[in-house]
Amino acid sequence: MRFPRVSLVAILSFAVVVSNALAQGVLDDALAAYRSGDYAKAVELLRPIAEKGDASAQYRLALMYSEGKGVQRDDKAALTWFQKAAEQGDAAAQYETGVSYATGAGTAKNDAEAAKWFRRAADQGMPYAQLNLGLLYASGRGVPQDNAEAMTWLQLALFALPPGGARFDVARAMEDVSKNMTWEQREDARERARVWKANPEK
Repeated sequence: MRFPRVSLVAILSFAVVVSNALAQGVLDDALAAYRSGDYAKAVELLRPIAEKGDASAQYRLALMYSEGKGVQRDDKAALTWFQKAAEQGDAAAQYETGVSYATGAGTAKNDAEAAKWFRRAADQGMPYAQLNLGLLYASGRGVPQDNAEAMTWLQLALFALPPGGARFDVARAMEDVSKNMTWEQREDARERARVWKANPEK
């Protein structure tokens, strides 16, 4: 089972809620430094506001540790920062925290913890978290095995993901799960997905 990391540049396209204009300016400067390849400067700019509790800065600093850009790669430090942002409701950080527990990056593997964090991100509408949560329900890893629940999350991910590799992975997973479901279970999953609404934490 794959649990892909989301790159810093890709995730920066998500809307970010920043506590004040000063923090936003620092984040903009850090992004500019990152894009120009000055990773050490990006880390230098991010660290002070991350330490003051800004979830966006914490998340980005975690990615720097995860990628080993501007700092020595350190999965344990990455998880620490991901989790700080995740606890504040940052969906991308919740997803990455789930990936860390699912893969054992910086911590012992723990499918139940992975499922918990994927669920929080999935509830907010994070499609990669929905995909991974669906896979966990399909396999019964970290959660009780439940094909209808798996199919619900996989359907939500399918509609939200951009065309390409991940969407193909979802379609294949849905086909595999569907083989073990009754018509009623498939209809139940379709209805759950139809009425589902994202529940942002912040």
